[in-house]
Amino acid sequence: MTTTRASASLARSWSLLYLLVAIGWMGCARDPITGRRQLVLVSEAEEIAMGRQASADVDVSMGLYPDDALQTYVEGLGLELARRSERPELPWRFRIVDSPVVNAFALPGGYIYVTRGILAHMGSEAALVGVLGHEIGHVTARHSVEQMSKQQLAGLGVGLGGIFFPEVQQFGDVLGGSLGLLFLKFGRDAERESDRLGVRYSLTAGYDPTEMATFFAVLGRLSEGRASVPSWASTHPDPQDREQAILEQLRVERGALTDLEVGEEGYLSRLDGLVFGENPREGFMRDQRFIHPELRFQLDYPEGWRVQNTQTVVYAAPPDGGAALQLTLARAPEGTSPEAHARDFFRKNRLEFGTGEQLRVGPFTAYRAPFRARTQNAEIYGQAGFIADGELLYELIGLTRANAIRGYTPIFNAVIESFDRVTDERDLEVQPSRLKLYTVPRSMTLANALEQAGMTEDDRDTLSIVNNLRLNETVAAGKRIKILERSP
Repeated sequence: MTTTRASASLARSWSLLYLLVAIGWMGCARDPITGRRQLVLVSEAEEIAMGRQASADVDVSMGLYPDDALQTYVEGLGLELARRSERPELPWRFRIVDSPVVNAFALPGGYIYVTRGILAHMGSEAALVGVLGHEIGHVTARHSVEQMSKQQLAGLGVGLGGIFFPEVQQFGDVLGGSLGLLFLKFGRDAERESDRLGVRYSLTAGYDPTEMATFFAVLGRLSEGRASVPSWASTHPDPQDREQAILEQLRVERGALTDLEVGEEGYLSRLDGLVFGENPREGFMRDQRFIHPELRFQLDYPEGWRVQNTQTVVYAAPPDGGAALQLTLARAPEGTSPEAHARDFFRKNRLEFGTGEQLRVGPFTAYRAPFRARTQNAEIYGQAGFIADGELLYELIGLTRANAIRGYTPIFNAVIESFDRVTDERDLEVQPSRLKLYTVPRSMTLANALEQAGMTEDDRDTLSIVNNLRLNETVAAGKRIKILERSP
């Protein structure tokens, strides 16, 4: 080694040492809750800015539930809790996502979401307060900021994650920003800390955390006999362990507090009419066919593929996650041909594309072409179809690894060619199911009450979980339970 090279090597070593010292002194902040040291490379202003942008993406990509009164209700509860937290100055925002998935999540900077699916499975205002308090805890304890800092230090950046549809996550670089949002998985210690904070915030606001503990029984039942657990529980400690930990904390911290608020009747009243399950007006599956009554189109996916419909994108993937299909809707100037739109699409997304072909699918003009994309981790091959319906243009993008494209090309093409107009009036007129309230006329089992309310046997199993009661449990006369109003 020459003197010049040795000096340069020494200089780099000292630079690295200075960097590590700087991280040690400047990057380690104290947790505002516990006082422990945290690795934080993100300022509060940056935290808020990232949360604001991610929140805007959530609103567009996933959609907010269209009920102003219910949105205002959740916002009011959340803001009351946030004002009592360790970071009341953040621009807190609480919203309901129009999704049937049982989930709640916190974005950096105080942007918190619950789904209509999780609201449907709760039985009281106190349970909702507990969940909101848990998510507030992630923000006040700076869990997301700490997680982002660790990823930055590891050179990983803050990537996109398919929180609702992980099979397509590996293709995120190609599918683009609508695939996922800034959702970070926290460790079990962080989840337990947020549980403790949820209990503390509930008590401070005068609510009974027992209802939060009881909600974990619902999560446990949702996961019984399933390959996956509800999204809100997927990375969390065991529901039974959490329930016991919360009850023990409540025993210690409750002190002289009495008459804690539960708010069952008022909460249930707000759920009357809530859309339950998938909203077929925004698209639904019948066997392997996806049908969209509002936009009046349908297409067929391969047998066994999982399909996830969101506000702006329909994702599909085989069970092994070896490929992905993304359907999106774009608007184009009047008279834009599918071929012209395809070339613009490839150019904007910097995709290499091959010779395409014009075709007709159902009553629509279309264009399809093969393409290739290079990501940080691999070379991706795909087949893209572009279908025109007046001023609407549908983009159907299928992609897979280079070594699998030969087998998936005919599958992608078959999906593109299946695109057609919906003509069945029953499909066009379908309506969502909604939660309704039923007052039990006399003391009887839940099974008998649901039967008397006209619920089918399949509905009874679902409603047993939604009401957090076993079918053989006795329901007192005058108690209100949740039932379903099905469309004809």
